Amino acid sequence: MSDFTVLPVWGGAGDWHFNRYRAVFKRPSHTNKQLLGGGFVSNFPKYVESRYATVQMTDMTYATMPTFHFHGYKYVPIPIITGLLSVDVDVARPHTDWVVKIDDNDNLGFTAQTLKREFRDLFEDLPTRTGDAIGLMVSPLLHYAATRFDDLMEVNRMHFLAGRRSWRVDDGKNFEVDGDVLVVETTAVERFSHRAYVRADTVAGMEKAVPDVWIAMLNNFLKLNGLDRVSQPGGGLGWHTKDGIDYYVSSYGDIEGLARDKEYAQQKRLGLFKTLLPGR
Repeated sequence: MSDFTVLPVWGGAGDWHFNRYRAVFKRPSHTNKQLLGGGFVSNFPKYVESRYATVQMTDMTYATMPTFHFHGYKYVPIPIITGLLSVDVDVARPHTDWVVKIDDNDNLGFTAQTLKREFRDLFEDLPTRTGDAIGLMVSPLLHYAATRFDDLMEVNRMHFLAGRRSWRVDDGKNFEVDGDVLVVETTAVERFSHRAYVRADTVAGMEKAVPDVWIAMLNNFLKLNGLDRVSQPGGGLGWHTKDGIDYYVSSYGDIEGLARDKEYAQQKRLGLFKTLLPGR
């Protein structure tokens, strides 16, 4: 058996989620989009590092392609003394996520596909195979979400999302952004990978925690590369701005709804992220 199994968006559970996170910056004199894009993967862990997530490049591969190992933090106050004392617990532990880099996006970024881990990791597997009492303490989020029909260890081995995310650094005009500027953008088409994660989302708001990860990442990219942000006018219906990053988030009950989304249609028409949605 392979060390990993792909989690295609078609096999996911719940709604279809589409999002775009974008930073616009002045065309720098000290570098260009090819160098920025080319260095994106090698410095990717440094850009992701924040209070919301960490990531490591690994020496493991899937179908000869390199993988990344993520942990996203989700802190929830857990009462110790009712009404008096609580402690913030990272309810995402002992869960981590794996993705495989499948495309270089014209050497200006990359696309990643989510994975399920098939090999043993005793730090994660052993706690999620223990009895109810220990399981509740070790992984309260997944323990709540799982039912007697779910194998908690197998669920925990899955990236919580099924689908793909892409990153690209390119000329503003290629995104239909005005001015002599460059754009760095990440976008995704994804669903929850298992019904347990759908249930967990109703309790902990997992999907609502995702924007902070990519907003922090794009701000790190600008800061660590010495890039000057260019503020943009309102992006229109559905767009928001947080910490200087413009983003768009939408959800649909089926693929037909996603196909009608104006932002999804634009990036597809422009050919920005050619491998974002795989064939069936």
